[in-house]
Amino acid sequence: MRVLVTIFEELVPVSGGGTPRISNIIKALVRREHKVYVASSIGVRKEDAIEQMGCVDLLPLLKVSRLSSKKMVKYLYAHPLNIWRVVKYARKIKPDLIISHNTIAGYAALLAKRFQKDCLVVLDLTDLLFEYLEDYYPERWLRLVQLEGKRLERKTIRKSDKIVTVSNSMRDILLTYGAKLENIEVICDGVDTKIFKRTYKDELRNKFGKSAENVIVFQGVIDPQDNPQIILHAAREVLEKYHRTMFWMIGDGTALPRLKREVAQDNLAEYFYFSGWVRQEEVARYISASDIGLVILPDSLSARGRVTLKEFEYWACGVPIIAPQLPALEEVVEEGKTGFFYQPGDFKGLAQKIILLIENKDIRKKMGQRGMEVVKEKFEWQKLTNHYVKICEDFERSFPK
Repeated sequence: MRVLVTIFEELVPVSGGGTPRISNIIKALVRREHKVYVASSIGVRKEDAIEQMGCVDLLPLLKVSRLSSKKMVKYLYAHPLNIWRVVKYARKIKPDLIISHNTIAGYAALLAKRFQKDCLVVLDLTDLLFEYLEDYYPERWLRLVQLEGKRLERKTIRKSDKIVTVSNSMRDILLTYGAKLENIEVICDGVDTKIFKRTYKDELRNKFGKSAENVIVFQGVIDPQDNPQIILHAAREVLEKYHRTMFWMIGDGTALPRLKREVAQDNLAEYFYFSGWVRQEEVARYISASDIGLVILPDSLSARGRVTLKEFEYWACGVPIIAPQLPALEEVVEEGKTGFFYQPGDFKGLAQKIILLIENKDIRKKMGQRGMEVVKEKFEWQKLTNHYVKICEDFERSFPK
């Protein structure tokens, strides 16, 4: 099978977001000896990216950093050009199947299908892209962009031949967007336990923990739509009772400058450590050196269907989590066994759960152990993506050429 896989993010090196998922899907396709072509932005030489992924060829796309404060405006320039380039590339290679990550790349796949009617489009959907544009820019003109984006998103969801999404909750949301139930498959996100695993080196704790008795970690892109300020508000509550606690913010994002300012204004800088962007392998070391992992999401339409990579990465390193009680996360988090829930937006509830785990080391240990077991049972990338590719193979075979 000739497969084109497209994602409008930097795929090599893996940059977070949907790139771990797509990277592992490509690996699974290559293992099953399909001819794989890739369209994505890259941060290395094209030849090195092709060798690393094992694909036949790669079309480099324009890159917009997820960490840029102007990324939404830059997308308005980059996405139309990337859509056009993907369509042109697909006409050249004539794929049997296009797997596109999220709806902008999915729209490009639908346009490409107009020139090759027997090509099938699989939309890999982990998020709704136009639900939180106003969190970046409140300008009125961007509301028009958001409205047009939502229209495009709905069209892509309705017209794709097959949708693979991350949760039953997101599946139910997609039904309200016009998708057909029989066209939707659910394959959750996962983790590579060769990268994310428990390490017992304590140099990071000694270097950045400042003799802290408790280290609370949040890792990932720090964006405004996720309301990262809730961590600061919860920290105030926790530090009143447990002064020797630190909060590690591992990652970067457009909300980080404001968060740093507010931490400084509250005279809490000594209790926070901001690492900036770090490689996956380093993220695993930071998690392993911490005691509790945080997942932060608001109660929004998109967030109700999302599962993040964070909880799986925390668990793979033996760390229990505290997460917002949202439908998709309820599908993967075992309350009281692998973590605790707090109500979205409730910083006092978040603080209470942090304090509960600080005070109960035995519970922390049991939750971390159970998390590692759950990851191995259900959320290893290789198992998930082998199933993913099997779905694509069966789907492609069901349509006679």
